[in-house]
Amino acid sequence: MPAKTFEALQRTVHTQRQKNTYNNGHRPAKAWSHTWRSSYGSDGSSNTNSNTNSSTHLFTQRSGRMLQSLLLYFTVLLTLANAQNTEQLQIVPIAGESTFFYVGCYTARTDLLQESIYSKTPRTCVEICEHQNFSYAILSAERCFCINNVIAKDRQDDKLCNTRCLADKSQYCGGVGVHSYYSTIWATKTAPRNLHVDNVTEYTITVAWDSHLSPSKVFVAGVEAAAMNPVQEITNFRIRTHVLRTYSTLPFFPQPEFIVQDMETSFEITDLHPATEYNITVEAMCAQVVCGNASLHATTEVGMPSPTPSQPRVIRTTDSTMTIEIPPMRNDNGPLSKVLVIVERVDASLSQPFDTELLGGWQKAQDDGLPYYITAQLDYNGPDDNRTRQFIVGDGRRYGPYLNVPLNTTGADIHISLGLVSTLNGVTKTLYTRGSHDQHAITLDNFQYATFDSGRASIIALTVTCIVFAICLILSVFTYFYLRYKTCQARGGLNRNAHEMTMQQPIIERENNGFVVEDELLPAENFRQQLDVLISALDPSKRLPRNALRMNVNDIFADGRYGEVITGKFISAALPEASADCQLHVLALDDLQGKEQAHLLRDFRNLSKLQRHEHLLDFYGISSSTDWFYLVFEHQTVSLKRRLIESRRVPNTAPMQRITALSEELVLQWIYEIASALEYLSSCKVVHKQLCSHNIFVTADAKLKVSVFGPIPYVQNERKIDITRWLAPEALRYQHFSVKSDVWSFACVAWECCTLGGTLYANITNTQQLLDAIKSGSRPAQPSFVFQDLYQLLLNCWQLEPSERINFEEIAYNVRQLMTSPRHALCFDRVPELPGDNVLDTLPYYMPMLEMLN
Repeated sequence: MPAKTFEALQRTVHTQRQKNTYNNGHRPAKAWSHTWRSSYGSDGSSNTNSNTNSSTHLFTQRSGRMLQSLLLYFTVLLTLANAQNTEQLQIVPIAGESTFFYVGCYTARTDLLQESIYSKTPRTCVEICEHQNFSYAILSAERCFCINNVIAKDRQDDKLCNTRCLADKSQYCGGVGVHSYYSTIWATKTAPRNLHVDNVTEYTITVAWDSHLSPSKVFVAGVEAAAMNPVQEITNFRIRTHVLRTYSTLPFFPQPEFIVQDMETSFEITDLHPATEYNITVEAMCAQVVCGNASLHATTEVGMPSPTPSQPRVIRTTDSTMTIEIPPMRNDNGPLSKVLVIVERVDASLSQPFDTELLGGWQKAQDDGLPYYITAQLDYNGPDDNRTRQFIVGDGRRYGPYLNVPLNTTGADIHISLGLVSTLNGVTKTLYTRGSHDQHAITLDNFQYATFDSGRASIIALTVTCIVFAICLILSVFTYFYLRYKTCQARGGLNRNAHEMTMQQPIIERENNGFVVEDELLPAENFRQQLDVLISALDPSKRLPRNALRMNVNDIFADGRYGEVITGKFISAALPEASADCQLHVLALDDLQGKEQAHLLRDFRNLSKLQRHEHLLDFYGISSSTDWFYLVFEHQTVSLKRRLIESRRVPNTAPMQRITALSEELVLQWIYEIASALEYLSSCKVVHKQLCSHNIFVTADAKLKVSVFGPIPYVQNERKIDITRWLAPEALRYQHFSVKSDVWSFACVAWECCTLGGTLYANITNTQQLLDAIKSGSRPAQPSFVFQDLYQLLLNCWQLEPSERINFEEIAYNVRQLMTSPRHALCFDRVPELPGDNVLDTLPYYMPMLEMLN
């Protein structure tokens, strides 16, 4: 089409639109919905009746408008006829033209406003919605609705929108159960619209934005423009994060960029740091080029205070007060808002942690009969707070909501603990540090050198001191000679006929087990009483006589928290073969301190909850003597780690080689047996804490049994195993164990089963590197012979947030589903690249490694 002809057509269309537009489209937004229906017809012209115009004059006006419309129509037809053989018509909008876009046909929505706008053409509805800054216009016959978002999954076939518009039969206005969607100029903007924060946790931020739909047709002043693409097509979105402000002193790793599909409207950014403000930018990508962006600031939730500070040090004690020294503190997971000072009266026989949910002021502790309470709340947000400070516990003053009541330190063992309170954006986290006997230890810092003032007072004080020392020296000499005289008299007078070699004390007897019976230590009555209660609650068949055990005292295969573990034989008529190999946990009860006693009671209480389970090592019972206490368990010699490594095969010359002698069915069966055992433990509210492939054993009939009590056996010349690689991040950092931390460890063991004893995180050498790698999103790799369904199950167990991990009931169900078709989850067949190749050489780097310590 010639350029002059096309420009003339544009001017004609533009002039006609201006004549048919009410007040040039500048009516106030609030008046549209109320006056459009009464003031406009189907073509946008005014229908207002005027009493001052006669019917003849009104007819003349309408006739003139009709002639103008006919003239425009014939002009367009003539121009199209002239341009038919030259080039395709392209209508480009000029300034002031109304441009709107047809999006598609969608299912009728039920959440639209009850009050609709009367409109007979799409252009009129689009202008109304565009004037009110809406992104989309919806047409259903004569009804017009304005919205900002579109549900992409409700898209229907365009043929269903077959109801023609009343004033323009060439266009469609919905249909039966469907609506026609048109977008305004606001929807053509490629930047993510309405970017906002949808959810925030300690380590994640979820952002969301409105959906973006590309138009399928473009209209200019009501005329469809073919071959026109004024809107750029979004291919995907790129999300970037940048740290703006943080409380952490740790180095930050650069946050990775995330790419999501163009139809996504939300994204969860993970592996963030607590209480940190981020600048989040979402960029719209059009053919690998940024065509729009939107940004916002968001802050993650405050985390548990870290690192844990050292306990306060007691520097002075009186009958009613105790002066402590509070060390400097810092918090990498948020602001340090308050510091709680906690007084704890410790029982001399057994020390147990205080319950944080019952913690309160002194009056509450008196009402509830608790031996601990909060005595002060100190502000910790000033510039001089982060230094060593002294505080007097029991001075009778009020600090915050708590009264610092005087202490009664006579004959009492009082510990001072701290609570670190971190509050940000209405969320509060508190870390409690436990005081111990070490805070009363005297160091050189406690000593203060006394000096005498010059004058008469100092001379008197020095004289008195010398007199006291002289009297003490004289009494000591007199006492020495008196005791010596009495001792000689007793030897000569009472035992004159006693032979020199006669034994005056009973001989120390030896038991047959090789242990020496020494003088019994004074028992901790509360500990002994609680232990006796637990023992008496056991089934009588589990209280074993000493002669039912045969111990190999020199065969020590593990060293646990409470003592050594040795092997032996258990003889009982209840056993199928009258005797069985057993392992004995030897406990010296009198050597256990208060904390160890509390842990032993807790572990023994958990052990007493358990019934016999086919995939747990059998607990035969207990046996005790005067000084020793034995826990007797079933003994197995082959660990799962050793069995997996030994199953690796030397490849043969067959075309299809296997990397293991184990079948896929058996490996999945083992994973299910471990999940079944841990599901039973979680139902009994028992946390394993030490789950790894070294304390899971394989029986003679290829069944697995999990050890739930005691240490991990020695390997390689009595060297202990480091189980750090199996621990969840919260257990690594805070020593916080739960059923969810066992879920993480289970996934690590399942990964070992799939990789035939492969080394977890083989390139990492220390705990800090491991923790940093996990926080940055690193997980054990997916081998080529482990398929997506099984690996996704492991990823669901490796979620950084414990609450997002699946439970053992779901794990057992999913493994059972995979067992129905094992080759679709796991396949150990490998084809060598060249004849004679060793397929083990082509495996991932962590597969051939045989480090038993890991």
